[in-house]
Amino acid sequence: MKEKIIVTGSNGQLGKCLVLMLLEYGYEVIGIDIEHNEESQKLSGYSFYNLDIKNEDSTKNFFNSLVEKESIVGLVNNAATAVFTPFKNRTYEEIKTVMDVNLAGTIIMTKNFMNITETSTHPKRVVNLGSIYGEVAPDLSIYGDTPRMSSEIYGMTKAAIINFTKYLVSAYAGVNARFNCVSPGGIEFQQGPDFKKKYAARVPLGRMANEKEIAEVICFLLSNKSSYLNGENILVDGGLTKW
Repeated sequence: MKEKIIVTGSNGQLGKCLVLMLLEYGYEVIGIDIEHNEESQKLSGYSFYNLDIKNEDSTKNFFNSLVEKESIVGLVNNAATAVFTPFKNRTYEEIKTVMDVNLAGTIIMTKNFMNITETSTHPKRVVNLGSIYGEVAPDLSIYGDTPRMSSEIYGMTKAAIINFTKYLVSAYAGVNARFNCVSPGGIEFQQGPDFKKKYAARVPLGRMANEKEIAEVICFLLSNKSSYLNGENILVDGGLTKW
């Protein structure tokens, strides 16, 4: 029986890459997102669910509906949202939206995953997605030609995710489970050339990341090769936070 990994935010840039990589490594993948594209729906070994992870009842029902729970060994809390309006214009609704998905959704998914795998004899693995902006503040001067300026509430939720990962290690001490966090630096996507140039100048490796470089670290943390890693926050940022 193949091991199964649940991935939230599976229809996003990193999520789609991670799903393909996990399938290549021989896992079956259960994808969670608000919607799924047609290409991913045809993947062998991939099942998908449209789910609002911040809805506690819907999430509990999803976990209760899963069959062969013994084979479900991993959860990747990849789903996240952000806002890009200026801090001086921040609204309560924007704050609540980001906190509901990034924090409440992650907590609800993790709680239900641990509950349904409670009797499993397999080692359980949870990987949370943080961010470099859970560790350091963004340099707002480099965002000239991109509207996707990193916000204070996004960084705050990612700092909380890093702390939540450490809490889980303490809460489940003595349980056959590991909890780690991956905090990516900027992943190249559709940013403007000026932003990419300025961001790359801040990175010792001289460039932005690609999604495969982040997905590989997540796969490592889900594998037995990381069997003694627990409670770590791994910064995959090309060295940006080191100077």
